[in-house]
Amino acid sequence: MGVKATTNIYGIFGHPVKHSLSPDMHNSAFNELGLNSVYVAFDIDPENIEQATRAIRVMGINGINITIPHKQTIIPFLDEVSADATLTGAVNTVKNEHGKLSGFNTDVGGFLRAIREDLDFTPEGKTLFLIGAGGAARAVLSAFCMNGGAVVYIADIIQAKAIELANQFKANFPNIAIETVSLEDQKILEQKFDEADILVNASPAGMDGVGSHDIPLKSLNNNAVVYDLVYKPSNTKLLQDAKKLGHKASGGLTMLLYQGAESFEIWTGKNAPVEIMKKALGY
Repeated sequence: MGVKATTNIYGIFGHPVKHSLSPDMHNSAFNELGLNSVYVAFDIDPENIEQATRAIRVMGINGINITIPHKQTIIPFLDEVSADATLTGAVNTVKNEHGKLSGFNTDVGGFLRAIREDLDFTPEGKTLFLIGAGGAARAVLSAFCMNGGAVVYIADIIQAKAIELANQFKANFPNIAIETVSLEDQKILEQKFDEADILVNASPAGMDGVGSHDIPLKSLNNNAVVYDLVYKPSNTKLLQDAKKLGHKASGGLTMLLYQGAESFEIWTGKNAPVEIMKKALGY
């Protein structure tokens, strides 16, 4: 439609953010529905998140997605936070209504729908091995715990973060067995991998093909499935290795799609054109 003085502005705050596919996805949705809106990416240094959040109000930005590393640090600067986001301790969507900023977490629903559709997996009674303890990991853990998960193992390169996350969720879900595991203890990793029904990477490892965790994937339960929240590349080394070992495995594009569709609906009040958004993501 072309950018005009009356164009509604949406976007994403992250650091780094140049890899994001969200602008393609949301701009295709705006175009499909004929909405006078545009979605852009903002690379926000962590030390500037407070000023950037103020700018949402000052500049009249209608809505913002939040990604690494701001999902937790933005919360103190919002006016209200949804129940799901409060439980998760992370926000990935902000809506601006006449200067009032409301935070939501659409990653929870996006992850749950993704594992159901891609992996035919439901959390009830299952065991999760979760790598990562940041904002994305919190969404995965919330989805798992709120939907009947039984056992959770959490590992992060910064073990203190994993312990903090485990303690928070133990308090909220006392009936679920939650413990932390060191990524450096291969023997314990092998044991816990054998118990897992699903392995989820919610860390940045593998993004843009950079980095990976030294994990004993061959010890994974033969019936276990694997989900990698990294979506660029769409077929990470973790997914390639898991598939070679015969595991059903899927990457983060589906979660990106469904969390994006939910964000779109929060902002616009309209049904998201999911198939158009999916096409924009290239699958």
